[in-house]
Amino acid sequence: MTWIVFAGKELYRKKIALIALLLTVLYLVLFNYVLSKMTVRPEGLLQIPFQSLIAGVSAITLGLMFAGMIVAFVVFFATMGAISGESENGLMLAVLSRPIPRWKLYLGKYFGMAFWLFLYSSVMFAAILVSVHLAAELPLLWGSVVKAWLLFVWGPMLLLAISLLGSAYLPMLANGVACASLYGLSLFCGFAEGLSNMHGGNDTLSSFTMVVSLFMPSNALFSRMTYEIIEGLDLPLLGDLLNQLGPFTPLNAPNLTYIAYTFVLLAALLALGCRAFGRKDMT
Repeated sequence: MTWIVFAGKELYRKKIALIALLLTVLYLVLFNYVLSKMTVRPEGLLQIPFQSLIAGVSAITLGLMFAGMIVAFVVFFATMGAISGESENGLMLAVLSRPIPRWKLYLGKYFGMAFWLFLYSSVMFAAILVSVHLAAELPLLWGSVVKAWLLFVWGPMLLLAISLLGSAYLPMLANGVACASLYGLSLFCGFAEGLSNMHGGNDTLSSFTMVVSLFMPSNALFSRMTYEIIEGLDLPLLGDLLNQLGPFTPLNAPNLTYIAYTFVLLAALLALGCRAFGRKDMT
């Protein structure tokens, strides 16, 4: 509980919470405006159910993709200097003067920030899902919604571990650039693979994407989340639905083995972070 309060105060003191709130409200307003234009029914005309389904799935896919990007950059900017920045300004020396093992301090930073990111991600997911469900009348099975929600909030937990680990090795700005670039590469690989699959696929690109996903699993988790949402549609899945989604089609969604791997990855990232922080020279 102490680390949760401390992380909350840090987010408030650095104005990260305020900026994230303002940008989130702006994003949701714009998203709902675009959603209203996507789902409008011309007066006197009936909307074809398949077109309504496509609009709803497209809206929720794009909405959650950009919401995930916002959450990711909140993670990076909130934690890119969590260790290196505090070490440079001398704040870390004051903290380490207390009789607290370094590994406990590192894990405290992680779980304190993870709590607030969990809440923030959950609110973003619920806001997008409810908006699309009401505007597009998208029928969903709540079991699949829960699975998609768990995947959505799990992604930031991994990004947080990656950013904290980078902060133990790299200067603040270098860590921010490295994490953001790796995250962008992951998204680009997924988008490129989706386009490639529309034209028969490419084994080399698929292999490269798989390697990237081993280090940055953001896009792979997003694909699995999209798959869970589409799989949970409370309607017969029409044959052309996936093709209509274009590069966002979750044809190569990872299996449960990969999801289990991400738990191992998180444990490894935290262990490496504790080790690096324990050996870091703060002088």
